[in-house]
Amino acid sequence: MGPRFGSAWPTACLALVLALALPAAGSTDQRSPVPRLKLSYRELVATNSTVTLSVPADVWDFRTLLLDEDRGRLLVGTRNYLLLLQLDNINRQPRKIYWPPSKERVEICKLTGKDPQRECANFVRALHHYNRTHVYACGTGAFYPVCAFVHMGSRLEEPVFSLDAQHMESGRGRCPYDPQQHTVSLITDGQLFAGLNVDFMGKEPTFGRSLGPGNSIRTEQHEASWLNDPKFVAVFAFPDTSSREDDKVYVFFRETALEASGAKAIYSRVARVCKNDMGGQRSLINKWTTFLKARLVCSVPGPNGIDTHFDEIQDVFLQPTKDDRNPLLYAVFSTSSAVFQGSAVCVYHAADVRAVFNGPFAHKEGQEFGWTEYKGKVPYPRPGTCPSRTYDPSFRSTRELPDEVVHFARSHTLMARAVAPALGRPVFTLTSAEYALTRIVAHHVQAEDGPYDVLFLGTSVGSVLKVITIPTKNLAMEDVILEELSLAKEPSPVLSMVISPKRQQLLVGLQEGLVQLSFQRCHVYGKACAECCLSRDPYCAWDGTACSRYFPSNKSLRRARRQDVRHGDPTTHCWDTHGGEFEESEEKVLFGVEGNATFLECVPPSRLAALSWYVQHSKKDPPQELKTDERIVQTAQGLLVRDLHRGDAGVYRCRARENAYSREVSRVALHVVPGEGLRADGAAARGPPRGAADDDRRRPPNAAAAGLPPSLPPAFPAAPRKDAYLRPLPDGGVEELCEQLWLKRPKPRFRGASVAGKWKHPQDSGRGRMRRHPGTGRQGAADVGARTGR
Repeated sequence: MGPRFGSAWPTACLALVLALALPAAGSTDQRSPVPRLKLSYRELVATNSTVTLSVPADVWDFRTLLLDEDRGRLLVGTRNYLLLLQLDNINRQPRKIYWPPSKERVEICKLTGKDPQRECANFVRALHHYNRTHVYACGTGAFYPVCAFVHMGSRLEEPVFSLDAQHMESGRGRCPYDPQQHTVSLITDGQLFAGLNVDFMGKEPTFGRSLGPGNSIRTEQHEASWLNDPKFVAVFAFPDTSSREDDKVYVFFRETALEASGAKAIYSRVARVCKNDMGGQRSLINKWTTFLKARLVCSVPGPNGIDTHFDEIQDVFLQPTKDDRNPLLYAVFSTSSAVFQGSAVCVYHAADVRAVFNGPFAHKEGQEFGWTEYKGKVPYPRPGTCPSRTYDPSFRSTRELPDEVVHFARSHTLMARAVAPALGRPVFTLTSAEYALTRIVAHHVQAEDGPYDVLFLGTSVGSVLKVITIPTKNLAMEDVILEELSLAKEPSPVLSMVISPKRQQLLVGLQEGLVQLSFQRCHVYGKACAECCLSRDPYCAWDGTACSRYFPSNKSLRRARRQDVRHGDPTTHCWDTHGGEFEESEEKVLFGVEGNATFLECVPPSRLAALSWYVQHSKKDPPQELKTDERIVQTAQGLLVRDLHRGDAGVYRCRARENAYSREVSRVALHVVPGEGLRADGAAARGPPRGAADDDRRRPPNAAAAGLPPSLPPAFPAAPRKDAYLRPLPDGGVEELCEQLWLKRPKPRFRGASVAGKWKHPQDSGRGRMRRHPGTGRQGAADVGARTGR
């Protein structure tokens, strides 16, 4: 392909932007970790790998999602609506149930001073499968929580989707009053376990059980040693032993720690209760007798034994394993420090959590004493043990427990030891980003070189990180951000995420919408085998002609697939890694004016690639590696020449190197136009100056006289606003930023006058010189009319 003219004015605009933004040569903004591929909202939409739900403006707050993987549908709870969507296409005939609060409740809510839009509505906060045909739903009901059953039908084709409005019941203890408060809930064996604030003022936190045939059970009221201003984030149920009588429910939350010495501290917790807990007989009546809690630690070991702690848990995802009793627990944490901001992901083994609850209890003698490990005799049966025939047939219910066991359980809810993460440290940390992690889901995937867990992390700005953790030789974990995907036009926190492994889809709830996202965008990585292998994406592989989705089950195709997740080394898997040292690539032609700044753009295929520049000043000379200095600065987007010299003319080649694989990314033929000749020709064409001397440098040069192509834009304004150039680039990139800047240039003072007419010499226009009224600087009405043709 022969040379072609690129868009010159965005390149010139970016040159000025970078010239103002870079205070010193070589200064760059580096963040760790760096996503290999980062797609803006526009770029993500262009990949055709995402679908955004189309809903009316009054449908928002997509916080509550319930997936029905077997029947391929998704139930969504929003503000005043229930939505039933098909996973094949969430925009294909979505079904809705309008579920607002009564007008009387809305008026009462307004009278209490609540916001009519964001509080005095029915925000759905609980959706649970009750049986094969019904879903149990709860909403805030304009600060009057209500619950009801939703009839779904047993088959996807069955056109049943209705709310049983005749049998609504109070949602107190099952759904919060305030839609902004943290709440978690779970239905297992027909019983609902929920952690929330149960009062109107939001000052009475509890974790309780309701629904079903048994009695309602809750935590002790107004007892800080049980719950101290908790923020609930997740609740799960998984078996503890082979006996179902030992089944327990685990709830995760953060709270103000009583055992912390010194200032107020927030700790992350995991607590558990027995499913069959019936409360005490004489003490702890209708209260948990098996409630125990322990601290969850997620920290980075530091020098001299000083760790960096991520104390505030945000979300938890339960990853099933082959052993139902020992799932993996992935948790997102953030820091509570005002100085150090960061997020981390820690993974825990259920066996380690169980071991802490079977360990020593924490104990405090009195207000003057600190917390220590309890050294006394622990009563029998051990507090926290579920009544079961396998443990001791003589205790068939918690109501039969001895009084000393119940009293000990009431005063010793905290375990002495904390639950440590697997490998003793986080599997992923984010400490230098402008956002925090909010949600997490994980997917266990089989790649060509082994199994991996892929983490999808929601952020506070509406993006999703796709992260893979890779074991290394020293038993540590290497974390790689494969993609950073922006799901929203405007920053908005990710509120909820559910995963569909069967369809390889991620469903993400935001404040203003719902996004359906595919696990993979293989075609974005490139058109070469090496680029596909460098991606290290377990969902993608080179099939001989393109980078496409990887199917681990098809053994006949696996032999021809090329993939290297562990090392990302294309040299051992691909034949196209040994191209010529300076292979041909598409060439662009760029004209620059001597003495001005210019920018040679080079966007690497990967943000992890290292760029190097080579220049060839004449066809006789071989390309030489370019040396940068204060005048020539290399940036992450290309090469900035602050002060263009005539000797800078030549062919510039940009090469990207990643994991020993190098290829040419861009080639620019730079032509330098002499500045003196350009100014002389422009001055002759413009004639004598008219007005202040500053107007001369605002006038564009005569491009035709200088021998430049007619597509080159006018020169920049002489005094651009520096703060405008220092702002971040928009999603559209350089072109959009420069377009915004050019649109903000001063408009012509004369209505109807074109820019070309403004700069045209009066002798060439065929009209007389415009007169101005003395002292006003404005034209007369007759002059304006003559100029505009009126």
